[in-house]
Amino acid sequence: MEDQKVYNIWNALIHELLLACLDIWPRFKLNPWVGKALEWTRPDWVLWRVEQTMLDVSKQAEEIVKQWEKEEPPKYEYIEHEPDGSKAQDLLGGAMEIKSTWRRD
Repeated sequence: MEDQKVYNIWNALIHELLLACLDIWPRFKLNPWVGKALEWTRPDWVLWRVEQTMLDVSKQAEEIVKQWEKEEPPKYEYIEHEPDGSKAQDLLGGAMEIKSTWRRD
């Protein structure tokens, strides 16, 4: 199934343009036509903005995964202690630890 856009891209772009204009000319906030246009285009703009943000997050996640793949994976030391003789440890085994083998300099 294809990804279908559930918003009108033109409404989203008009809303973005109006927001940019309001940053430059704040007095237009008082204009009733601008207010109605913002009100009308806001739902489409919100959906578009969410989509753009999610795409950006996906790109960032891919970059982080690529960076992790380049790095050497951390090595851990697994330590299992002998049971101390209690009933619980006889059933489950002794205490276990995981320690990293690297140190911060």
